[in-house]
Amino acid sequence: MDEDHARLEQAIAQAADAPEADLPALHEAIARELAAHFAREEDLMRAHDFPGLHCHLAQHKLLLEEARRPVAGGGGALRRRITVYIAQLVESHVLTLDSITAAFIRGEFAPANFDNLRLPIESGAR
Repeated sequence: MDEDHARLEQAIAQAADAPEADLPALHEAIARELAAHFAREEDLMRAHDFPGLHCHLAQHKLLLEEARRPVAGGGGALRRRITVYIAQLVESHVLTLDSITAAFIRGEFAPANFDNLRLPIESGAR
Protein backbone atom coordinates (compact mmCIF):
# COMPACT_ATOMS: atom_id res chain seq x y z
CA MET A 1 0.00 0.00 0.00
CA ASP A 2 2.83 2.41 0.80
CA GLU A 3 4.29 2.08 -2.72
CA ASP A 4 0.87 2.82 -4.20
CA HIS A 5 0.50 5.84 -1.96
CA ALA A 6 3.92 7.13 -3.04
CA ARG A 7 2.96 6.78 -6.74
CA LEU A 8 -0.29 8.66 -6.13
CA GLU A 9 1.53 11.39 -4.22
CA GLN A 10 4.01 11.81 -7.09
CA ALA A 11 1.24 12.01 -9.70
CA ILE A 12 -0.65 14.60 -7.67
CA ALA A 13 2.54 16.62 -7.15
CA GLN A 14 3.16 16.67 -10.92
CA ALA A 15 -0.02 18.67 -11.36
CA ALA A 16 1.51 21.65 -9.58
CA ASP A 17 3.96 22.32 -12.44
CA ALA A 18 2.42 20.47 -15.39
CA PRO A 19 1.43 22.51 -18.44
CA GLU A 20 -2.31 23.16 -18.50
CA ALA A 21 -2.65 21.07 -21.66
CA ASP A 22 -1.35 18.02 -19.76
CA LEU A 23 -3.71 18.35 -16.79
CA PRO A 24 -6.74 16.49 -18.24
CA ALA A 25 -4.62 13.40 -19.01
CA LEU A 26 -2.94 13.63 -15.60
CA HIS A 27 -6.36 13.91 -13.94
CA GLU A 28 -7.51 10.76 -15.76
CA ALA A 29 -4.28 8.93 -14.87
CA ILE A 30 -4.72 9.78 -11.18
CA ALA A 31 -8.30 8.48 -11.23
CA ARG A 32 -7.15 5.25 -12.94
CA GLU A 33 -4.32 4.77 -10.43
CA LEU A 34 -6.71 5.36 -7.53
CA ALA A 35 -9.10 2.74 -8.92
CA ALA A 36 -6.27 0.21 -9.37
CA HIS A 37 -4.90 0.96 -5.90
CA PHE A 38 -8.32 0.60 -4.30
CA ALA A 39 -8.87 -2.76 -6.04
CA ARG A 40 -5.55 -4.08 -4.68
CA GLU A 41 -6.29 -2.69 -1.24
CA GLU A 42 -9.77 -4.21 -1.20
CA ASP A 43 -8.35 -7.62 -2.14
CA LEU A 44 -5.88 -7.31 0.74
CA MET A 45 -8.64 -6.36 3.20
CA ARG A 46 -10.78 -9.29 2.10
CA ALA A 47 -7.81 -11.67 2.42
CA HIS A 48 -7.37 -10.54 6.03
CA ASP A 49 -11.12 -10.45 6.85
CA PHE A 50 -10.88 -6.78 7.79
CA PRO A 51 -13.94 -5.95 9.96
CA GLY A 52 -14.11 -2.34 8.74
CA LEU A 53 -14.34 -3.36 5.09
CA HIS A 54 -17.77 -1.81 4.46
CA CYS A 55 -16.73 1.62 5.76
CA HIS A 56 -13.51 1.47 3.80
CA LEU A 57 -15.30 0.45 0.58
CA ALA A 58 -17.80 3.28 0.99
CA GLN A 59 -15.00 5.82 1.25
CA HIS A 60 -13.25 4.32 -1.77
CA LYS A 61 -16.45 4.75 -3.77
CA LEU A 62 -16.86 8.38 -2.71
CA LEU A 63 -13.22 9.22 -3.32
CA LEU A 64 -13.32 7.68 -6.80
CA GLU A 65 -16.47 9.61 -7.64
CA GLU A 66 -14.75 12.83 -6.64
CA ALA A 67 -11.53 11.96 -8.48
CA ARG A 68 -13.47 11.20 -11.67
CA ARG A 69 -15.72 14.27 -11.51
CA PRO A 70 -15.25 16.53 -14.55
CA VAL A 71 -13.95 20.01 -13.82
CA ALA A 72 -15.19 23.13 -15.57
CA GLY A 73 -13.32 26.39 -15.58
CA GLY A 74 -10.08 25.65 -17.35
CA GLY A 75 -6.65 24.50 -16.32
CA GLY A 76 -6.42 26.58 -13.15
CA ALA A 77 -9.55 24.98 -11.74
CA LEU A 78 -8.36 21.50 -12.68
CA ARG A 79 -4.93 22.15 -11.17
CA ARG A 80 -6.58 23.24 -7.89
CA ARG A 81 -8.91 20.23 -7.98
CA ILE A 82 -5.94 17.85 -8.23
CA THR A 83 -3.40 19.59 -6.01
CA VAL A 84 -5.76 20.71 -3.26
CA TYR A 85 -9.05 18.82 -3.23
CA ILE A 86 -8.02 15.37 -4.47
CA ALA A 87 -4.72 15.63 -2.59
CA GLN A 88 -6.52 16.35 0.68
CA LEU A 89 -9.05 13.55 0.16
CA VAL A 90 -6.29 11.02 -0.53
CA GLU A 91 -4.16 12.20 2.40
CA SER A 92 -7.14 12.09 4.77
CA HIS A 93 -7.99 8.57 3.61
CA VAL A 94 -4.43 7.34 4.07
CA LEU A 95 -4.11 8.89 7.55
CA THR A 96 -7.43 7.49 8.78
CA LEU A 97 -8.87 4.35 7.20
CA ASP A 98 -5.65 3.09 5.63
CA SER A 99 -3.77 3.52 8.92
CA ILE A 100 -6.39 1.55 10.82
CA THR A 101 -6.47 -1.14 8.15
CA ALA A 102 -2.68 -1.49 8.17
CA ALA A 103 -2.67 -1.70 11.98
CA PHE A 104 -5.27 -4.48 11.81
CA ILE A 105 -3.23 -6.40 9.22
CA ARG A 106 -0.11 -6.02 11.39
CA GLY A 107 -2.07 -7.50 14.32
CA GLU A 108 -2.27 -4.30 16.35
CA PHE A 109 -6.09 -4.41 16.35
CA ALA A 110 -8.29 -7.46 16.79
CA PRO A 111 -11.74 -8.00 15.29
CA ALA A 112 -13.20 -7.21 18.73
CA ASN A 113 -11.90 -3.63 18.38
CA PHE A 114 -14.51 -3.16 15.66
CA ASP A 115 -17.48 -4.65 17.55
CA ASN A 116 -19.04 -1.25 18.36
CA LEU A 117 -18.98 0.01 14.79
CA ARG A 118 -22.34 0.27 13.09
CA LEU A 119 -21.44 -1.09 9.70
CA PRO A 120 -23.89 -1.52 6.83
CA ILE A 121 -24.94 -5.08 6.20
CA GLU A 122 -24.05 -6.51 2.80
CA SER A 123 -27.13 -7.11 0.69
CA GLY A 124 -28.18 -10.72 0.96
CA ALA A 125 -26.36 -11.21 4.29
CA ARG A 126 -29.39 -10.56 6.51
